[in-house]
Amino acid sequence: MIPQAEAELEFRCAAMRAGFWLGWLSIGAVLAGLALGLASAHRPLLLVLTAAAALAHAVAMAVPWRRWLVATRGRLLLDLWSGGLIAFVALLVVLAGAQANFDLLLFLVLPFIAIAQVGWRRALWLAVAAAAFATAMAVAHAPLSLGAVAMRAGLLAAAVALALALGRATRREASARAEASARAELEHALLAEAHHRVTNSLQTVADLLLLARPDRGGRAFDDTAARIRSIAAVHRLLAHSRGGAAGADSILNAVARTIDSRVDVEADAVALESAVAQRLGLVANELIANAVRHGRPPIRVRFEGGRPFRLRVDDAGEGFDGSTPGLGLQLVRQVAEQGLGGSFALSPLPAGGTRAEVSFDGKGNADPDR
Repeated sequence: MIPQAEAELEFRCAAMRAGFWLGWLSIGAVLAGLALGLASAHRPLLLVLTAAAALAHAVAMAVPWRRWLVATRGRLLLDLWSGGLIAFVALLVVLAGAQANFDLLLFLVLPFIAIAQVGWRRALWLAVAAAAFATAMAVAHAPLSLGAVAMRAGLLAAAVALALALGRATRREASARAEASARAELEHALLAEAHHRVTNSLQTVADLLLLARPDRGGRAFDDTAARIRSIAAVHRLLAHSRGGAAGADSILNAVARTIDSRVDVEADAVALESAVAQRLGLVANELIANAVRHGRPPIRVRFEGGRPFRLRVDDAGEGFDGSTPGLGLQLVRQVAEQGLGGSFALSPLPAGGTRAEVSFDGKGNADPDR
């Protein structure tokens, strides 16, 4: 269903729900008036008429209006309901007399009809209601003065005009929300498709790189392919999440699996926006690969979701010897400081081994290419 049609249907369904409440309030008001001694003729007939109206109202509530309003049978049933409401009030006025003031129920009935009906049906039923009001006032006993009838007619017209104005404003707002939602859905779908295409392209690049790997001295090719695959893994997660964000736990588990399935990962399920997710995946790949290559098991990866975020990679190797960091750790420092706006540190563990820790606030750099 197109956004405007969906918004219109939602609006009319909301009007029907409001009509249910107004209907029960109207029936309750009639019963309360009769119980409290409202002066009226034909009280038994009024009670029978009110009971019939309550039964018909209960049946109307059981109708699947959301499904029926877009079909002919729904429109016909709504016509039947509108006619029944007008007839109910007109009969109350004729049976009880104009002085009983049951015509005041039209202040609930007419705004509901004005909102629930559309197009020529709205005009038709408002005209029927005006004719029924005039006829009931003319034939009811204990009639009101001409001035009182004129005042009621003017106020009813104002109530209908107000309902129509509010209805138009609400329809415009609902339509705008539906269009914005549809645009956002389309953008998410396009973004997810873009991430999917990037994933495939990166995987192809990694495969081509390994095809060109020399038999000797191919470590640089392996490292570069691993970095590309880690970025591809993040894009795959972003594609599954429709491009919005990816969980830190999913990112770290995906990256760790591409390096060594024995790596122990424990991470808080924090949603990270696309640029931060990609940088975290790249940093995690370098630190885990470095721990696997230069350390010893067990290798533990921990991610804490409190501010600032903290990524720790521990290994049980001989520890960092203080030498100049290699290209991988230099890349980690650059991404941590310039890309994530955080810090990177290496430190020895008391029981032996090394801890690599990246701390950042989760906002990162505004430029995702840095």
